[in-house]
Amino acid sequence: MSRIVEPLKLAGMDGIVMMSGDSIMRRCHPIFAAFIGDYPEQCLVTGTMNGDCPICTCPRNELGEHPSQHELRDLDAILDALELLGSPQYTQACNGVQIKPLQHPFWEDLPYLNIFQSITPDILHQLYQGIMKHMISWVTEVVGAAEIDARVRRLPPNHSMHAFQKGITTLSRVSGTEHKQMSHFLLGLVIDVRLPGNASPARLVRATRSLLDFLYFAQLPVHSDSSIDALEMALDEFHANKGIFEDLGVHNNFNIPKLHFLQHYAELIKLFGTTDNFNTEATERLHIDFAKDAYAATNHKDEFWQMMKWLERKEKVLQHANFVLWRHNLSMTDAENVIAVSPAEHWQPPDLACLFRIKMTRHPSRKLVPFREITSLSSHGATHFIPALARFIVQYNHPRLSFQQIEDRAVNIHLPCDSIPVFHRIKFWNNEIHATETLDSIHAQPAVKNSKGRVVKAARFDTCLIQVRAVFTLPQTVLKRYFDPQNPPPQHLTYVEWFSAFSALPDPQSGLYKVRRVVRDGERQVSIVPVSLICRSAHLLPKWGGAVPAEWTSLDVLDACPSFLLNVFKDMYTYFNVG
Repeated sequence: MSRIVEPLKLAGMDGIVMMSGDSIMRRCHPIFAAFIGDYPEQCLVTGTMNGDCPICTCPRNELGEHPSQHELRDLDAILDALELLGSPQYTQACNGVQIKPLQHPFWEDLPYLNIFQSITPDILHQLYQGIMKHMISWVTEVVGAAEIDARVRRLPPNHSMHAFQKGITTLSRVSGTEHKQMSHFLLGLVIDVRLPGNASPARLVRATRSLLDFLYFAQLPVHSDSSIDALEMALDEFHANKGIFEDLGVHNNFNIPKLHFLQHYAELIKLFGTTDNFNTEATERLHIDFAKDAYAATNHKDEFWQMMKWLERKEKVLQHANFVLWRHNLSMTDAENVIAVSPAEHWQPPDLACLFRIKMTRHPSRKLVPFREITSLSSHGATHFIPALARFIVQYNHPRLSFQQIEDRAVNIHLPCDSIPVFHRIKFWNNEIHATETLDSIHAQPAVKNSKGRVVKAARFDTCLIQVRAVFTLPQTVLKRYFDPQNPPPQHLTYVEWFSAFSALPDPQSGLYKVRRVVRDGERQVSIVPVSLICRSAHLLPKWGGAVPAEWTSLDVLDACPSFLLNVFKDMYTYFNVG
C-alpha cells in the first residue's frame, strides 16, 4: 500500500498540473481523503484493536451507550507513539493511544491526512450485513421462527419484493442483497405479534421502524439539515426502545462496533457527502467480474496466470470498443464546434420523486378474452366487469351526470362484443434517469394451467391503492358505437377494486397508513379507469391480528385479510414520497 500511495506525497505537497472537467489545466493537490472498507479492513488500516471503534476513543464496553461523548482519536499523539519504533517504550506507547504496534503504516507520511477521520460509512457491511442481520435475528427470536416464516410466505407479491417461498429463518450464507430484500418487509413481521406475558409490542414495532428509518435516511442521494436531523432522531428512537430485547431476554449486550458506528454517520455525511459515494456494494460486485468470471474462464489448473491473461484481453477489447464508439460519435458531429462542457450546463440534484412513465407492450398478452372468463372467479375475478364498463361509457361521454343518472343510463348500454384484448402487465420507466430499466410494474394475470388442468403459474393481481384485476383496450365495435371519433377514450383501461383512502393519521407505533377494501351492501366497489391514472404499484402489509391464519396464502391474502398497512419501505422512491 505504501508503494501505491507513494506518488501522493510530493503531489499532495507541491501540486501537479491536471485537466479539470471544464478542460482547463489547473494545479491540483491530490490527497488520500477517504478509505472504503468493511470493519476488519478498517481495523487493519487504522491499526485499532478488533472490537474498538476506528474513529473515536470509546471503550469497547461502552459502545452500546447513546449518545457517545468520547472524543475522536488524536492523530498527533498516535504519530508521536509511532516515532518510538525500535525503542523499549514503543509497545507501551501504542497501547496508550489504543492502537496496535504498527511498523510504518502507509499513511504516516501522507500530507493532510487523518486516517481516523477518513473512514467512511459502509451501507452494505455495516447496515445490511451488520445491524439489519442482527435485527432480523432478534426479531426472529422474539416472534418465533415458525410465525416469521408463516408471515413471509403469506406476503402479497410485488415488483420490488423477492418472494421467499420457504421463509427466511432457514436460509444460510445470506447475502447483502437478501438482507436488503428482507428489510423491505421486516416491519410487517412484527405488527400484531403476541409477546410473552401479553406484553405490548409497541416498543418492538418502534425499534424496528426507527432502525429502518435510519437505514433509508442514510441512503438518500441528497441530504439537507432536516434529513440529517431526521437521521439522528431515528437513531435516538431506536436506542430509546432497544430495551425491549433486554426485557424479553433476547439480547443484553449492545456493545457492537457497527451499531456504535451509526453515531458517526451524520458527521461523516457532512464531511464526505452522501453514502452512495462510498458504498462497498460497487466494489463487492467486482469480485464477480475480476475473480469469479475470470476463474470460470480457466481450466482450473494453475489458474492465476490464466485469469490475468483473460482480464488483460477483456480490458483491451473493452478499450477498443470505447475507442470505436468515440470515433463514430466524433464523425457524426461537427468537430470544430464541439466543446468539452457547455457553460450553461449545471449539475442538478437527483429527483427523488422519480416520476414514472407508463410503458405498455405494443400487442396485448391475449388478443381476445371472453367476458365469461373476465368475470370468472377462477380467472380474472372481475365479477362486475360488464356493468362497470357500461358506467364508464356513460360517464366518459357525460361527465357531469350524477352517480344515480349514470346508473340509470348504464342499463341501456348493450355491448356489441363478447370479448376484449387483455394485457397482463403495466411497466413503469423513467427514461431521463434510468433509461429503459423497468423500475416498477403491476401484474394482472390469471392462473396459467397446463393441458391436465394443473396450475403452472399462479394468478397475480397487484395493488396500487386499488387492486388491478384486468387491463384491456376497447374493441373497434365499441368505439364506433359509443364514442365520438373526435373525443376517443384512452387506449388502455383497467378494471379495479377500490381500497379506502388513508386514515387521518398513521398508526402511532408503525407510522404506516391503514387501508381496507371499500364494500357497499356486501359488494366490493369497482370501477374502470384509464391506466394513465396509475402512478406506481403499492405493497400492502396485512394486519395479521395475532397469529397468522393457516388457511391464508400469498395468493388470497388480499381477499382474506380485512385491513392492511401501506408499506413505505417497498423501495426508496415510495419511502421518500409517502414515508
